[in-house]
Amino acid sequence: MRDLIKEFGWLRIIALGITLLPLAVLPIFATLWMWQSGLLLWWLLAAALASGTGLAINRIAVVREQRALPRSTTRPGAHWTAEADDCWIRIEQMAAEATVADWPINDGTTLLSLARHVLITVAGHFHPHRSQPLLEMTLPHTLTIIERAARELRDEVVDNIPFSHRLTLGTMARANNLRTLLKRHESWFRAARAIFAPQSAAVAELRRAVGSQLLDHGSERVQTWLLREYIRKLGYHAIDLYGGLARLEDQTRLDAPDTRLAAEAATREDEHEPLRLLLLGRANAGKSSLINALFGEVTAAVDLLPDTTTEIIGYRLERDDGIHGLIFDTPGFDGELFGSRVLEKTATDADLILWVTAAHRPDRDNERRRLDQLRAMLADPKRRSPPLLVVMTHIDRLRPVREWNPPYTLKPAASTKAGQIVAALAAVAEDLDVDVADIVPVCLAEGKTYNVDDALIAAMLRQYDAANRVRLLRCLRARKHEENWDLLWRQLGNAGRILLSLPAESADRSRPET
Repeated sequence: MRDLIKEFGWLRIIALGITLLPLAVLPIFATLWMWQSGLLLWWLLAAALASGTGLAINRIAVVREQRALPRSTTRPGAHWTAEADDCWIRIEQMAAEATVADWPINDGTTLLSLARHVLITVAGHFHPHRSQPLLEMTLPHTLTIIERAARELRDEVVDNIPFSHRLTLGTMARANNLRTLLKRHESWFRAARAIFAPQSAAVAELRRAVGSQLLDHGSERVQTWLLREYIRKLGYHAIDLYGGLARLEDQTRLDAPDTRLAAEAATREDEHEPLRLLLLGRANAGKSSLINALFGEVTAAVDLLPDTTTEIIGYRLERDDGIHGLIFDTPGFDGELFGSRVLEKTATDADLILWVTAAHRPDRDNERRRLDQLRAMLADPKRRSPPLLVVMTHIDRLRPVREWNPPYTLKPAASTKAGQIVAALAAVAEDLDVDVADIVPVCLAEGKTYNVDDALIAAMLRQYDAANRVRLLRCLRARKHEENWDLLWRQLGNAGRILLSLPAESADRSRPET
């Protein structure tokens, strides 16, 4: 009470009381008149009905707000590795558990502490064995995280919070101070009103309960949304930079909903770098024949002799159905021309892998060992594994061998040949430990090409976005390597010019004035 008197002064309080006295007496006489007229009960019923209607309308408004205000506009990057995705789960959990009560957004010190907490979480994830993982980030990267997060948060505040472009920080601070002062002394006003005007106090309490729910709910939702987006923005860019998934000079994020659009927007300087498709399989499985079928003409040498392909050969593939890139034919991995080192190098540089296996050959033990070896090579959480499709060739050699009358209906099998194809699909899936949905049965024999231009191309297009994410990350790492050298040469050049200018400046300062 003393604080209130000190804030306003006795004279202002007396003047305010005299001014409000008629308004304070009016509810007493109005209540007395309604009681004498028998209208008080009806008025209370009308007030209750109006309150209920207001709450219902508020509920509708809340539902509309939930639809209008996005829960999260920040999503994990499409180009991220498995390690980065795991870190994003921790950031999402942190954002979901954050409340305005724990982290008030009007407290700058608290927000800085929260930012540090987010950065430590991300740094600890990528550098778990460091005693001070936060120090593993360079100064330019740290400044970049804050800059990008602040810029994106500013855009979201302007787009989603009404009048945010008109409210100044001073107005918000003064409003918050006045609200704090009034809440501190609110109990005195309510107690005095209950003593001198009990009927008015009852109505005011009802209005206060309903009004606070109507006003505070939306405000709390906006603040909570803003707080959680703050965490997500910082977390996103921290993961991007601590994980080595972005360059300092990149101005756009790579998390557009459409991965293909994101890749096109973010890697325009890498348009010369096409998608890389890699064919793997043992000798005579049909890899070269598959390339010829994809091109629609004889492109790769085909022979019955083993190791027809004696080196890794790339072909530029441009199809009208949307498949574009470089396709690499490889020697059979069961020969001497394709060792483990070659397998690892070609596989880690690939964006999509087509594993070619023969349907009529049940001896797949060596294939399984090689495929497991490939999976182990690509299991690095710091990389993104290229998607893998299995192309099951030579289905024309399944029993009955002389029968060839495509197309074949497989679900359900409409003929003996179709039944054999279904059985071969199940055997390949079990032998190679792959999903049946990722196996495409084809025939590549001359004059009998089947299921390439429809089923195989459709399966490749389904994996196109995933393959493009691998390509995006591959190009990004290459550009980061170039950026490191470019920055080093630029820094050395600027430092050299500064050092060369120092003697000249010293000489000018030491020269006597005339």
